[in-house]
Amino acid sequence: MIRNMKKLYAAFFVIFTVNFAVANPVINAVPVNGNWKISNTWSLNRLPQNGDTVVIPAGKLVTIDNIQNYSTDFLYIKVYGTLKLDHGKLWLNSNSSVIIFSGGKIISSGSPSETIKIGGVVKYRGNEGTLDGPMFANSSTGVSPNGFTSAGSIPLPVKFIGFNVARQNNNVIIEWATAQEVNSSYFEIQKSENGNAWTTIATITAAGNSGIAKNYSYTDRNVTGKIVYYRIRQVDIDGKFTITPIRVVKFEENAAEIKINAAGNNSICVHFSEQVKSQVTVMVSNLNGQVVFSKSISNAVGQFIFSVQNAMKGIYVVTVTNGQDIKTSKQVIL
Repeated sequence: MIRNMKKLYAAFFVIFTVNFAVANPVINAVPVNGNWKISNTWSLNRLPQNGDTVVIPAGKLVTIDNIQNYSTDFLYIKVYGTLKLDHGKLWLNSNSSVIIFSGGKIISSGSPSETIKIGGVVKYRGNEGTLDGPMFANSSTGVSPNGFTSAGSIPLPVKFIGFNVARQNNNVIIEWATAQEVNSSYFEIQKSENGNAWTTIATITAAGNSGIAKNYSYTDRNVTGKIVYYRIRQVDIDGKFTITPIRVVKFEENAAEIKINAAGNNSICVHFSEQVKSQVTVMVSNLNGQVVFSKSISNAVGQFIFSVQNAMKGIYVVTVTNGQDIKTSKQVIL
């Protein structure tokens, strides 16, 4: 009994599939009643897009009345309120997942043409009635009418809080981090020169069981080719596995990129795609311009995760600058 309760509790607070996007943008439904296809339904004033964690809060209703085709995109959808298919369809890629939390539900107009697909497989049809949480679906769960599984039967997965790659001269630094791991066995670092054919170039032992943040890294040395692709295959002790989204490194001039994302637990993730050979400052400010966090870094390259514990929940502006030719800013929700 205690063991089952632990599984149920764990399922409520984890990201099951690897796009893991605790380090990716969180986009919340804002109005009490909103339509998925309308930008002002969402907190970022745009439609959900690849890499987003989509949240429908308790007390909110979001309706899909057309085809929302994300067959080539990853979304992690968290339903605390209600998601309604009103003669609509939601099609997600094979890395995506949908979790209905306790109190949340998916409803429909009752038509079998209303579908939720993951990786081309139908997980739900409108004539199946209401899905009440806690329930879960991803590429590993069954086919409609059993495409959604009781969340209590889902084992706690690895929870990623970042996966990035960075160029340093002719080497590529591959970094990832986990917030928690249960029964994790190892990580395979896979590489491709065309994005289709993959080769495992290294295997890194996982923590096994951990409730604290774990950082991992590997350096791929003397890389050739103008564009190189990387991904990570995470394997559990029982042989089950998940695969991250693909990361790309370009070996060309002026390919430097700085990415800023929320990383959960009042943290931010800043990633430098190649080394910045100067001192940069990372600042977090509220919308009144008050700086709540500041950190300087010398010769920054790769992934940095910063805890902003003194920040209350809300929207913040993260600015990265070296005071000269580099300055980039992004709004995040902490």
